[in-house]
Parts: sequence; C-alpha cells; structure tokens
Amino acid sequence: MAHVVTILLQTYHTAQSRKETNRMKKAFNFTKKDEINSVSATPLQKAKNEVVTITGAAITERPDDDGNMRDVALLSTVEHGMMSGISATALKSLDLIIDYANELTEEELADGVKLFIKAEKSNAGRDFITLEIV
Repeated sequence: MAHVVTILLQTYHTAQSRKETNRMKKAFNFTKKDEINSVSATPLQKAKNEVVTITGAAITERPDDDGNMRDVALLSTVEHGMMSGISATALKSLDLIIDYANELTEEELADGVKLFIKAEKSNAGRDFITLEIV
C-alpha cells in the first residue's frame, strides 16, 4: 500500500511540475483561448506547402513527454485552427514573424498575416518546415 501511495505522489508531483513550467516566450494577438486550444493543435506538417492566414502566434516553452523543456511554435490559423510545430527553422522564422506582426497596425492585421508553410529536405534527407510571409 505504501508503495502505491509513493507512486501516486510521484505521478502527482511530476504532473504539477509540468503544469507550472509552460512559459510564453513571445507572442502576438495570442489569447488564453488560443493557449487552451494549443493543447490539441494540428501539426504544421499537415499544412505543408499551403498558404495559411494567421490571426495570432506564439512561441512557448513546454515539457515534452520525457519532461525535457522545448520550444513550440503555435499559430492560430483561419484554415486549420490552432497549429503547432517544433522545427528549429519554423521557430526561427516565427520569431521574426512575431516581431513583424507586432509592428503592424490594427488595420494591417485585420485580415491576418498570410504565411506559406514550406516543406524542405536537408542535405541529410531530413524533413523540416520553414515559414514565409506571402
């Protein structure tokens, strides 16, 4: 019985520490609703080689399944709802896109920002995603 209680407490503490470590690093027009919906986001790869309209975006730091912290790109899109990705190139692009979007006026942002989700292959044959403003 004591062993079961110990396991339950360890599980609880792990869940609590994961819950407390989500951290917003950078964002534009990203609401609490977007953050909640990001839990079940569609992977960016599902929209590869498509143009999407984003109405908000964020880069967050979240624990992966092993508890290791990693950056996650989150995009609120008209076409696919909430989307997410962990590609280093997508994160680098999104960092610049968020800066760009934060400099736009409300009028310029009214229709969202159009992005091309580009799928590429590295020299080593690995797939990766880049984001380009259209």
